Amino acid sequence: MEYPLLPKQMPERIKKVWKKSNLVGTGIFLIIGIGVTAFLNWLDVLDGISAWSVGIYFAIVLIWSVIAMLLIPYRYQFHRYEITPEDLSFQDGYIFRSITHVPINRIQHIETEQGPFLRKEKLMEIVIHTAASSHHISGLDIEEAVQLRQQIIELVKVAKEDV
Repeated sequence: MEYPLLPKQMPERIKKVWKKSNLVGTGIFLIIGIGVTAFLNWLDVLDGISAWSVGIYFAIVLIWSVIAMLLIPYRYQFHRYEITPEDLSFQDGYIFRSITHVPINRIQHIETEQGPFLRKEKLMEIVIHTAASSHHISGLDIEEAVQLRQQIIELVKVAKEDV
């Protein structure tokens, strides 16, 4: 049996955001590794075992980055959402897949966010808050995000009136 896919998918431009985020994260870990290596070298404690440890650290960071980059197209296939009058559904995960359903009447408030990478690609993120947690729909077109936010607000109003 195939795992069901929700109908709404993010724009293709979200892949660029994921790539840039991955590169920044890799850069940060490489800079930290370089800093620690320079500090250990300055203290003259970078002997054989420590040098191997540093080499393994850099290898892990680079391998992790390459794997994350290679999995972006696959990740894109499973990053989806759906809105019904009863609930919001979020699908994510590319190795361990999950679908989370949030009842409309449990939503407390909605935020829109836009970091520098999303802004450059003219994308936006919606954050849906419940009493227990928050759920993100990242990588929506700005117009779609505004319309989706308004649609969710209207659904919440109707659900709250019915209670």
